[in-house]
Amino acid sequence: MSRMPQYHCGPIIRKRMKKNLPLIALLAAAALPLQAQVNINIDAQQRGPKISPTHYGIFFEDINHAADGGLYAELIRNRSFEDGPRYGQPADLQGWSVYAASPSQLEMKLIQPTKKQPLLNAAQHNALQLNIAATPQNPVCLVNEGFWGINAVQGRTYRLSFWARGKYKGTVKATLCSQDGSALYAETMVCDFVADKTWRKFETTLTADGNDPRAQFALVFDGVGTVNLDVVSLFPPTFRGRENGMRPDLASMLWQMHPKFMRFPGGCFVEGQESPDNAFRWERTIGPIEEREGHWNVNWGYRTTDGIGFHEYLQLAEDLGAKPLYVVNVGLWHGGMTPVDSLQPWIDETLAALEYANGDVTTKYGALRAKYGHPEPFNIEYLEIGNENNQPDPRQQSDHYYDRYEKFRQAIRAKYPNIKLIGNVVAWGDDNPKWGSTYQVDLLDEHYYRNPAWFAEAFHKYDSYDRRGPKIYVGEYAVTNGFGDLGNMNAALGEAVYMMGMENNSDIVPLNSYAPIFVNENDAKWRPDMIRFNSHRVMGTPSYYVQMIMPQNIGTQVVRVEQQNPYKGLKQKQITPKTSRAGFGTWGTRASFETQQDVDFVYGDWKKEGNVVSQTSRKEATICLEKNLISSDHYTLKYRARKDRGPEGFLIIFNYVDERNYCWLNIGGWGNTLHAIEQISGGGKLQTVEKPGRVEDGRWYDVRIEVNGDNVKVWLDDELLFDTVLKQDLSKGIFSSATIDDRTGELIVKVVNTGDEMTTASLSLQHFQARSARVIRLAANDGMDENTLQNPTNIYPTEQTLSPEGNDRLLVEIPAYSLNIIRIKQ
Repeated sequence: MSRMPQYHCGPIIRKRMKKNLPLIALLAAAALPLQAQVNINIDAQQRGPKISPTHYGIFFEDINHAADGGLYAELIRNRSFEDGPRYGQPADLQGWSVYAASPSQLEMKLIQPTKKQPLLNAAQHNALQLNIAATPQNPVCLVNEGFWGINAVQGRTYRLSFWARGKYKGTVKATLCSQDGSALYAETMVCDFVADKTWRKFETTLTADGNDPRAQFALVFDGVGTVNLDVVSLFPPTFRGRENGMRPDLASMLWQMHPKFMRFPGGCFVEGQESPDNAFRWERTIGPIEEREGHWNVNWGYRTTDGIGFHEYLQLAEDLGAKPLYVVNVGLWHGGMTPVDSLQPWIDETLAALEYANGDVTTKYGALRAKYGHPEPFNIEYLEIGNENNQPDPRQQSDHYYDRYEKFRQAIRAKYPNIKLIGNVVAWGDDNPKWGSTYQVDLLDEHYYRNPAWFAEAFHKYDSYDRRGPKIYVGEYAVTNGFGDLGNMNAALGEAVYMMGMENNSDIVPLNSYAPIFVNENDAKWRPDMIRFNSHRVMGTPSYYVQMIMPQNIGTQVVRVEQQNPYKGLKQKQITPKTSRAGFGTWGTRASFETQQDVDFVYGDWKKEGNVVSQTSRKEATICLEKNLISSDHYTLKYRARKDRGPEGFLIIFNYVDERNYCWLNIGGWGNTLHAIEQISGGGKLQTVEKPGRVEDGRWYDVRIEVNGDNVKVWLDDELLFDTVLKQDLSKGIFSSATIDDRTGELIVKVVNTGDEMTTASLSLQHFQARSARVIRLAANDGMDENTLQNPTNIYPTEQTLSPEGNDRLLVEIPAYSLNIIRIKQ
């Protein structure tokens, strides 16, 4: 996963369905509101591809505090006193504070290693020194706030450990308390003195007798002396009881998805930024937590303890019943690279990781794995060489990718010939990326961040893929345009249709995984995300529940489906409104426009001087609208526009109805490389047409737009730029597919209704006698509906029993905005 312009969807290419696709499930999509019955014919003897045993998986990346402060169960923030405000700045005491009746009672400072004051080990660069002058009547407290609160739960026992040295006479207690200190939930005596010249580990437990999701941890001192502290750790019970384990409620959400594989550790997290030391270096992430240095997760803006290290990733995959899929660095990071002729250290690092995961206990790293508690190999079967490192622009971490890939491939194949190798293709800006090399590769990793309509229209994307070439791993995909606030039902249904298309082509797309998974609501760097949480709550978006119930109901082989579309041939509804407004916009760029009209500044730092309206900031998605209404669907707009400064060009807005429905002419978009017309419908974005082009800074351009119903013509300086028709949203309708589960003898039919009215589906069964049936359904009242932490089950799977009409027919109600999975027993 890389940072990219969130508005960039790439060109939308709709493939025609071939008439004679052998045993591939067919689709019919209704484009108008759905009321009439939809007939779906299913022949259980007409089989398609077998479903891959690795078909659905998960992709974990430490983004949005997905690890520290998230899945990793550690409750103490900045436990080793290494965190700072940002990369390159000294560590500070974030997360920590002190309480004392008088400042003279407690002095707190970070110390670095000296001969007289050695630190715990070479992995630690700082420790905390406390100079204490307290009494039993006036104790002092060292307080940690956790990651936006520590969840104290009545009856829950917490494991505390820390390292200390110094000369101190008095007691040390550990507590859980409220933020204002008025309520005490747990207290335990740790020791009654510290008199150690060398570092000593202290361990104890605390059991809470109250509930508080924003509790704090404190060490309480009532004596006199000096204490040096390091690696203060507090763990609740963990998933499957692992010692350095995962938060149970979050890990359980993953387990319920039945993932067949787990891709880790990223994403951009693999590459790092600014320095190779900020990449994921696996050997620095294993062993006792006090021996892990941690590193700056510069890509996502915070430091990580590496508490979830290479071993923990492998253990988590095993605990979830998922095959590990490891992504390795090819000597590229954001802002730098290792020359392609100097890659051997990176290759050696990869081979060592594979030996740790797969090697016998007689090998160096296999023995190390056994030492850390896992004698049996973890058995990595899939390895991805690089992350999004095959872009056409070498500035995008993409230097000589094929040469780098081949060096890794040869070394890995020589020692691990059975591992399946995954190569990078263009990760954004291309809907049909290709492998541009003759080097052998097992799978290609495609990434798609698009809108709901794109995913729905991609139902048949893989029908025509060449079965003789490499297989496809869709390693990252999600609706990132038109998803609402946190992730709405429209997004989930678009993804569901796309997933049905991948199921139909599981022979060529054997692996796929949604991205990203987690977001701590207190540090959201990316939206949407599948699972949202804070210290005590967790919720799944509608997309999560799609990702959960689809793998739970996947079957073993595709079955032929023929859907009769009662709306075929009906006239499409016109897109251009009868009444609209026009205006201007910018994206990360300053620009100016000439207009004779009064204007409304909708968003951005606009100013108007005379007839010139200017955007003076570098904000994204700024909008300025003319006040007058255009009361026709046939009109002409004429403007002069100028790019003043910035990476993009300028935007002319037309057909504006509201903030969720309008069009814009994007001149010099995508880093001043393309001109395009884009449609925003229901908050989602469609790209109508595009062509290469750029504009100059400081130059005025004449722009003319003629709108004649849905036909749009555009001139730039009297040159005809576009003559096109606005694109219909073909995502609205009924989509269906089917598989059979040879293990249970059940027929599994999936029906998605992306439209705003319910219908009835009549399932006609051939060579299959229905005895009983049930439907697992995910439905919403509106496509814009979402879940929240306050209302986490607004959209939630339900189950209903169905009654077949005889042995060969089943009527199923298909609500608006719904995914319906019908399991039929014979």
